[in-house]
Amino acid sequence: MADIFISYTGNDREWAFWIANELKTLGHTAHVHDWEIKGSDDIYGWMEQHHDAADHVLCVISDDYLKAPYSTLERHAALWQAAKKRPGFVLLVVVKSCALPTLSDHIRRCELFGVPEDAARLRFHEFMSKRTAPMDIAFPGKMFAVSNIPIRVPTHFMGRDDALAAIETPLRSYEGRVAVTTLHGLRGVGKTTLAAAYAERHRGDYRATWWIRAQAESTLRADLVALGYRLGWVDANDKEEPALQSTMERLRHEGEGILLIFDNAVDAEALKPYLPRGGDARVLVTSNAYAWRAVATPVEIRVWPKGIGADYLIARTGREAERTVAQNLAESLGGLPLAHEQAAAYCERLDISFANYRKRFETAPVRLLDDARHAPAEYHDGLTVAKTFALAIKEAAKLHPAAEPLIVHAALLAPEPIPLFLFSEARGELASPLDSMLAGDGLDEAVAALRAFALVDREAVVDERDVSIRTDAIRLHRLVREVAATRREGESRNQSWRALVAALAAVYPSDGIENPTSWPRCASLTPHLISVCETEMVKAAAAAECAHLLNRAGRYFRLRGAYSEARPLYERALAIREKVLGPEHPDTAISLNNLAYLLQAQGDLVAARPLYERALAIREKVLDSEHPETAISLNNLAYLLQAQGDLAAARPLYERALAIREKVLGPEHPVTATSLNNLGLLLQDQGDLAGSRPLKERALAITEKVLGPEHPETATSLNNLAILLEAQGDFARSRPLYERALAIHEKVLGPEHPDTATGLSNLARLLRKSGHTDDAEPLFKRAIAIGEKALGLGHPLTQRYCSHCARLFLNTGRVAEALSLARAALATHETASGPNHPWTKDSARVTADALNAQGNTDEAAELRARYGIDGP
Repeated sequence: MADIFISYTGNDREWAFWIANELKTLGHTAHVHDWEIKGSDDIYGWMEQHHDAADHVLCVISDDYLKAPYSTLERHAALWQAAKKRPGFVLLVVVKSCALPTLSDHIRRCELFGVPEDAARLRFHEFMSKRTAPMDIAFPGKMFAVSNIPIRVPTHFMGRDDALAAIETPLRSYEGRVAVTTLHGLRGVGKTTLAAAYAERHRGDYRATWWIRAQAESTLRADLVALGYRLGWVDANDKEEPALQSTMERLRHEGEGILLIFDNAVDAEALKPYLPRGGDARVLVTSNAYAWRAVATPVEIRVWPKGIGADYLIARTGREAERTVAQNLAESLGGLPLAHEQAAAYCERLDISFANYRKRFETAPVRLLDDARHAPAEYHDGLTVAKTFALAIKEAAKLHPAAEPLIVHAALLAPEPIPLFLFSEARGELASPLDSMLAGDGLDEAVAALRAFALVDREAVVDERDVSIRTDAIRLHRLVREVAATRREGESRNQSWRALVAALAAVYPSDGIENPTSWPRCASLTPHLISVCETEMVKAAAAAECAHLLNRAGRYFRLRGAYSEARPLYERALAIREKVLGPEHPDTAISLNNLAYLLQAQGDLVAARPLYERALAIREKVLDSEHPETAISLNNLAYLLQAQGDLAAARPLYERALAIREKVLGPEHPVTATSLNNLGLLLQDQGDLAGSRPLKERALAITEKVLGPEHPETATSLNNLAILLEAQGDFARSRPLYERALAIHEKVLGPEHPDTATGLSNLARLLRKSGHTDDAEPLFKRAIAIGEKALGLGHPLTQRYCSHCARLFLNTGRVAEALSLARAALATHETASGPNHPWTKDSARVTADALNAQGNTDEAAELRARYGIDGP
């Protein structure tokens, strides 16, 4: 039998031990420095003595071995001896896949990696000799040689390939030191199942995979000690503390090839003392908490998209024919895997369709979410979705007392991001003691407590118009909302509703809402305002407050040019006020006026007129003939009459409104400027350009002074004065005013606002008249596109842009295109405003000119006669 010197590196120590033990069973003498060198021995002297005296040097080959300096020296020395005078001196045993250097590659070798233990033992014995071996030393390369995974990966595990890859990347990126990855996310999202699936998929990569119950320190310590015992590092009779310390120390030095899975860890601080302090172990953590970057690479596990959710429901129940309904149900379940399993189990047990389940779910979601008969037993001892979230809320309340009332209030709002300023700025409207709990950093602490249990997400919502504006908000998963909302019932819940109405009223802009700087705030609050005002309790107990909020939200949408969104809000506000306050209340007049103004903006002048007239009658009766609100009604009714072409009836109303405003509000008030502008436009329509100009110039001076040079009202004044200068033929002075107005609208209101479209059309019309047709056409096309998107192609204003563009086409010889646009504009304007309206006559004139250009002189003459317009 031979003396065999085993050359290895520390990372392959267990392979060296196993090989040495196998050599003993074959009758050889194996020299392993870890077994023979004592603390005071000369390691270099021992190696030189045994290396030279050995019959063979057995090299335990891996990439680590080939790179290590001392093992390289031993190997080279052995190869030199083998090449010069000792054939067969070197034995190569490869334990991990690697490429041997050219000078070693020709030597016969034994490969032990990638095969079961029995096969490896047989292969090694055949390489050395043929003798039986004892079974008392564990084979390091055995697939799941040590494993205690308690979770069975579900049969229908799906939709997590990206997450599995995201786990693998950080675990493979820390060569030679501990790598820690944390899976965090909503409860019931499948973090534990995913960790088990990762362990199953990579079972051949680790010599030991150990599951540790990390939700409590007692189970965490016990499971780590159990690992030490299983690996032979501690004795069964050792006390826990020294056994734990021994296990942690061995993990530090011998952690290569070991995967630790800490399931359901509370947070990073609680787990940190039990993470390996060094070495090459791999650690996978599952947790509801989000703050892990101090110790780990976090990987957020998100809910399923509805396609994956539908795939699961179908695979779980075998109902391929119900795919469309399955997608709808998956959306209702919010993509939460645990909820999908409960739904599938329910449908399977009762043999009902997905459509039937969804109908029941929409009626009583929490009842179905809390049915323990359909909760999987492997998920935290069969916890249902409802109990899972209820326990989380309870635990969050232990971290901060405001956590529970905060999430309950949030759950009563819309399923949209909730701006945190709602709670910070309006906390005085919330019931005591929540208002005092949120003082100082209380709100941030309460949110942090909820985030620690994955009950809310905190995010910065970027404004759609200005990406530099971000609103700090929280978001609740729809099922968390359902469960949290049930924690208040009866009068307690009604108090929360009333508090939310008051809070919204306190923070939703009213004064200054014309200024677009307030719109990001409106955008973040409006979904919640609408949701709260839909609640039956709110409709009954806070109807007047609700109408006031709906009116504000409608105004916000109208100012943004979102007329279709504004209309139902104005209509609901009017209905509430007529019912609760009566048909002649001043607030009812406000709603009548607002809805009429919107209808006029939408082109429905016929429907708007009786509303304006009702509002004016109420104000003259209930307020007085010189009240500022009476002036509003006078101005608006005059505006509609002017749009209908009844200039004679409009003028005295404009003049009355201006007189009231100058007297009550003052000669330099912005609202007075509005009356000056409107009366100036009317005088211009009547042909009195000389009388119109000073009114428009006064209006511009007021708005620039009081509101500033970049306010939308200033842009309106610039635009109106430019129209007059254009009519007077002063194109040189008109153009810069149009350009300034357009620049303000694009900057302040946005490039797709209806007022921006008007500015584009006005400037394009002037450019056409000035002969700059190439510059005018793209502006007309932009204006038409904006009008079509914001107002609709059939809106009178959109068709006004088309009529102007038709004139440009006609001037450039594109007669067929001009006639098509002009005919459509004429039909719209005649229907909306009547045959005598200036816009109708303009459309008729360009239509007749296009017909004449085509040679249809008779039809052109007939058209001119019908509308009373001059010849070409």
